[in-house]
Amino acid sequence: MKKWAVAGFLLPLCLSLSGCSIFETFEGQQDGKPNASANVYELSSGKAYVWNDPKETDIRNDLGQDRTGEPVFFTCPVGDINFKGDELSDIDQYPRSIWISSEKDEEIPTVTSKNSLLYISDTKVPEEIVFERFADYGYSIGISNMEPDGGGHYYITYAETNEDDYKYSVDMKSEAAQVTQFDTIDRLFLDKVGGMEVNEETVSAGGTVLGLTKDESYICEFYTGTFYQDFKLTADIRSFGKLERFVCYDYEFLHANCIRIQIPEWFKSGYYFVQGVGLFRYVAEKDLEAYNGLPYDPDIDWNDPIKQYDEYGVCIFDPSLNIGTGETEDLESMSDPGMEESEIVIGASATEEQERSGADGSDESDPVDGNQ
Repeated sequence: MKKWAVAGFLLPLCLSLSGCSIFETFEGQQDGKPNASANVYELSSGKAYVWNDPKETDIRNDLGQDRTGEPVFFTCPVGDINFKGDELSDIDQYPRSIWISSEKDEEIPTVTSKNSLLYISDTKVPEEIVFERFADYGYSIGISNMEPDGGGHYYITYAETNEDDYKYSVDMKSEAAQVTQFDTIDRLFLDKVGGMEVNEETVSAGGTVLGLTKDESYICEFYTGTFYQDFKLTADIRSFGKLERFVCYDYEFLHANCIRIQIPEWFKSGYYFVQGVGLFRYVAEKDLEAYNGLPYDPDIDWNDPIKQYDEYGVCIFDPSLNIGTGETEDLESMSDPGMEESEIVIGASATEEQERSGADGSDESDPVDGNQ
């Protein structure tokens, strides 16, 4: 069984509700590099960062090549993802998930109106900025995307169409990777976790088990066919599932090595995967006072959708496309006006329509008098 090693300690959290930004002031490791830096020129290309300096209101004062001191640039982590190689794709062949261990979720930087989101590339300026928003399902075992059968029993697709289908539902860097040791089966059922039944009341919209305590271990009762398989798994995985996607275009050059990405004013508090390179937490202005400043705050609605759909699944509100915002022309005014209602004759042939058109004045020639 895979064991997680303690990766250091968390330095004191700085939380201010009087105007300063909310941000964790720790340092960790990502891909062997520090996840926080004092100098913007030490940051890597192809990554996103959050600038946060409680002592400064203008980022330009922190962009000097000789800057030293406290870290003010924080990396947006990627986490374990099940869409590697398709980070910017808008095609959802499989449910898209991000898993981050409970030891690493404190590395997710926080963006507010008081700090800045940055992107660095030494090759090109992005033509568009992709924000993929992920729902936060809290701490669970490393299993996502479960779905119910007709009887309400939950399973993951194990090897139904491909022998590695399970990789889209199991965090392979977590203890849950143990459940992938079986010979090929179509579905792997999960019936109980710590004696709690897995059903529609205990499964999230992202197919994760709810109601588990962070870092607690549970006996999980799986089934291969009708044979039970017990595994002891720890709820040490922060699970995220795709919620919605937006494409924006606003950024600002800063006379340095990075651009500042503008956060749309209509963003709601939530978790956003930007440009396919990193996850950040956004706290909207209305939630700043309520936010506890910790890596996990169950009292904030992080999953409130921005896009809205009608009962037929048609999008009726999407501010990124000006749908339903009142800023686009009315559809009726944009459509082809066609014929007036008075001009339409149900069942009339083309010849009759032409004759009728002529009788209405389009043809002023005298009719032929057959008595002449």
